[in-house]
Amino acid sequence: MKEDEAFIGFALTPSNKLGKINEMGKETFLLSLILRNSYLAVFVNTLLFYSICANLYSQTKIDSLVKELMVSTDTNKVMVLYELAFEYRKLNTDTALQYANEGLKLGEKIGFQRGIAESNNIIGIIYRMQADYIEALKYHEKSHEIFNELNYKPGIANCLNSKGILYSRLRQIDKALSFYLSSLKIHDELNDKQEIANLSNNIGTIYQKKGILDTALFHYRRSLSMNKVLNNVSSIGYCFINIGEIYENLEKYDSAAYFYFESLRIFENLEDKRGLINSNFYVGKYYNSIFEFEKALPFLTIAFENAREVGTIEQVGNTAKELAKSYGKLRQFEKGYYYQGLSDSIVYRLNLAEVEKSIALTEIYYEIEKENEVRDLKLKRQKLLRNFSIIAFGLTLGLAFFILRNYRIKNKANKLLAEMDEMKSRLFSNISHEFRTPLTLILGPLEEMLELEKEKKPGKKAVQMMQRNANRLLDLVNQMLDLSKVDAGSTKLELVEGEIFKAMRVMILSFASLAEKKKIDFSYQLPGKKLVTWFDPDKLEKILNNLISNAFKFTPERRAVKVEVRLDQQHERPSQPARLLITVEDSGKGIPDDQLEKIFDRFHQVEEAKEFETVGTGIGLALTKELVEVMHGKISVESQVGKGTKFNIELPVGKEHLKESEYVIRESDATMSERKAREPVTMTEEEEYREEICSDEESSMGYPIVLTIEDHEEIRTHIREHLEDNFRVLEAANGKTGLDIAIENVPDLIITDLMMPEMDGVELCKRLKTDERTSHIPVIMLTAKASIEDRLEGLETGADAYVTKPFHIKELRLRVSKLIEQRNKLRERFSREITLEPKDIAVTSTDERFLQKAMACVEEHMGDSDFDVGQFQDEMSMSRMQLFRKLKALTNHTPSEFIRNLRLKRAARLIEKDFGNVAEVCYEVGFNNLSYFAKCFKDLFKVLPSEYGKTKG
Repeated sequence: MKEDEAFIGFALTPSNKLGKINEMGKETFLLSLILRNSYLAVFVNTLLFYSICANLYSQTKIDSLVKELMVSTDTNKVMVLYELAFEYRKLNTDTALQYANEGLKLGEKIGFQRGIAESNNIIGIIYRMQADYIEALKYHEKSHEIFNELNYKPGIANCLNSKGILYSRLRQIDKALSFYLSSLKIHDELNDKQEIANLSNNIGTIYQKKGILDTALFHYRRSLSMNKVLNNVSSIGYCFINIGEIYENLEKYDSAAYFYFESLRIFENLEDKRGLINSNFYVGKYYNSIFEFEKALPFLTIAFENAREVGTIEQVGNTAKELAKSYGKLRQFEKGYYYQGLSDSIVYRLNLAEVEKSIALTEIYYEIEKENEVRDLKLKRQKLLRNFSIIAFGLTLGLAFFILRNYRIKNKANKLLAEMDEMKSRLFSNISHEFRTPLTLILGPLEEMLELEKEKKPGKKAVQMMQRNANRLLDLVNQMLDLSKVDAGSTKLELVEGEIFKAMRVMILSFASLAEKKKIDFSYQLPGKKLVTWFDPDKLEKILNNLISNAFKFTPERRAVKVEVRLDQQHERPSQPARLLITVEDSGKGIPDDQLEKIFDRFHQVEEAKEFETVGTGIGLALTKELVEVMHGKISVESQVGKGTKFNIELPVGKEHLKESEYVIRESDATMSERKAREPVTMTEEEEYREEICSDEESSMGYPIVLTIEDHEEIRTHIREHLEDNFRVLEAANGKTGLDIAIENVPDLIITDLMMPEMDGVELCKRLKTDERTSHIPVIMLTAKASIEDRLEGLETGADAYVTKPFHIKELRLRVSKLIEQRNKLRERFSREITLEPKDIAVTSTDERFLQKAMACVEEHMGDSDFDVGQFQDEMSMSRMQLFRKLKALTNHTPSEFIRNLRLKRAARLIEKDFGNVAEVCYEVGFNNLSYFAKCFKDLFKVLPSEYGKTKG
């Protein structure tokens, strides 16, 4: 999907250069014949005409601006530089950035505030295209601030739109939508129809990301209609892309292809590289979706090369991912691996600060060129081997040379790939390290509680500590991306005024139960006096938690861990602030001397894996060092192998030594150590209301069946205990077993985990939704993956709901009730539609195709009085129970009722058409008992067959 920027528009006017238009006449005529629709043909002719005009205009646009730049005054020159930057953003972002920075410097020199604001905004747009989101946001904020001071509403609205696009890229879609709506409100006041059209398109992208496709399509079509009136051909092209993507999501591939190719035709005529990147990408992605991978390659290659030339990093990664898919499916694995490696590298560059810091995109391209060289040499070697039988003995030495050279380069490339894999492994290992501290503080008291006698209850403080650390674990998951702020230098201290030693005592004492469990002598020493000062409790707690938890981790039983806090006040130097001296000392294994200077490196791991494989030298210690430096402190380490390790920290006290830009003031009760544990999630009265699922019709069959598929036994037990009062719960430990149980028992709802052995939740959901026996069953997907991509992957496979772990059991119970209620409503719909003849029902889903097949089967045997449920289930390839539950779930009819009602409907049609007397109709539709036929007919239509024709007449 593609958002539109605010831009300086121009009106398209007819061109006198009719030669190119005449060249397009034949193509336009043929396209009109294909469309077979006069209105649409007129639109395409008009669209091509204006595309050519816009193309002729764009060819001279930049040249005209450069000439104007030479003769403009300073004020006008700033705006011309802005327009040049805006135009070049489509061609090369580096060139665009040069013009924008030149305009900004000139605007600041002459004090032209509006020009400064416009330049800041376009710089933000360019940085966003280069995936430098932090810089982009900084420039957008500057621009917004200046426009607010000037009260220049068009500029304010454009900034809001730019910030909306930025937050949309960052997947904060609710925040993005609020910016779009604020911008739309201003443009409505200004009656700026062009920007209203653009914002309608942008709002559509938000609803598409939310999965509300009908609302998204409404906004796209609104934008398209307005752009047609305004003759804005470029924006029409982007609308076509977005509408095509909607149809692709709906699996209406023919409609999607039409819109994609129309957008491609537009941008080719405009020679718009930015548009060509998107249109070629989506055409290639479309061909991948329909498994025509060879056709996808040329379009994706064009998109990839243009994106790399323009400098749109995110689009390079997206296109590389699709190319990897195409080459992989075509079994061209070397090329597939090449593009997959590029895609993975760019993903890390866009999302993880350390990868962004250590691998620049230019370095990625350089590594790729090395891989290309290896591939070329392999091809040469294969050619030489094929011709080996005709090569003279004198060339053997040369062949050996090439083989040796190829071997060396291959080893070098393999080493490079191994280093990249090792870096990824270290990255994930270091991230997981951050989870260990709160988990340690949860598992310690939990194991202690399990050892208590039944009569004894666990202490309230221990439970509160477990809850607090569980919440901290969730916070760590949500705060991982905030690590990039430290590297970017944008982290600020959040200061509160309070008694610092009291807060530290609470932080340190949280390890007491762990010390008791591990039988470690845990001692601490703090100054006896009080000290009320300014400090950042959150960062101080993270520093202490990392160091103390590491000390416990590497200290054996019966050894000691010691924490000492002292206050060093240097009165002889009044300008220097007092210093807090913190020492954390353990008596564990110690760290080798050659590793001490590396332990604060984020990607470092101790080489002696067998003896020191759990040494905490990952992201935890790296983050600790960075936090200490943010607080203007120092950290050092001393260690002796076999004796232990000691960390020394010096932290200045107060805020006098800090610049105002380095901190913000928070309320004093926000200290993390003294903050109350968050209250459990509560639900509204409406949500707590327990749905009565079992209707009178279902009571004879028992409670609705819910199948839980989860490899974790305790989670299955937890779900079963909270559902078994209202549902009959079946269980499976993996996707393969769960699929067999689902096919055999046909439950009313399935709850499945995403990650499972043998068959994961995605594959399970695909199989359920494509099997006629189980396609109607609603599926709830459980997973610990919380990103929007993972949610979309689950929903795209057909899952009806997505619940993130850890989940609230009331929410899950409510989801189960609501989905079964929705399935009952769907059953009522099918029950109403089944009153029609089979040919009157549109086949739009697996369930409806099943009904179509079932009705066709009954219709084939309409006059056969011996056709019964047994023969019906054989022809449907289902067991009696499967057929019963499937038809009951969809139509609320048993198989025998289904057959009987279809026969009665056909009888009613025959009576309406005066087919014959009642007896003839009775035997025609498979009844062999006239009185039974009359009784059944009256039960369904409320009149006897002999009277039915009269009432219809």
